[in-house]
Amino acid sequence: MIDQLTRADFEQPGGPMWIVAPDGSRLPVTVAETRNLTPTPQRAHPFSVILEGPAAPLLAQGIHGFLHPRLGRLDLFMVPIGRNGNRLRYELIFN
Repeated sequence: MIDQLTRADFEQPGGPMWIVAPDGSRLPVTVAETRNLTPTPQRAHPFSVILEGPAAPLLAQGIHGFLHPRLGRLDLFMVPIGRNGNRLRYELIFN
């Protein structure tokens, strides 16, 4: 399933998306931006997704469960990349 995801899957409106925190709570996140990456032999159309979520808690780099309104549950590798005002930013890379 993950290898079939496209940038458009994250750009289309579909309601909120959540990260399932280690304690089982759900943190709402929004897609702040998406961008194309350089093609690789493994993926012709790689892309990244920048998410913004609440200022706390800061979630560590690693695999997190996501609940997507159209795609259901996705287990994705996420990296915290900083703050944007009072929001935390995370990046997902699909390559």
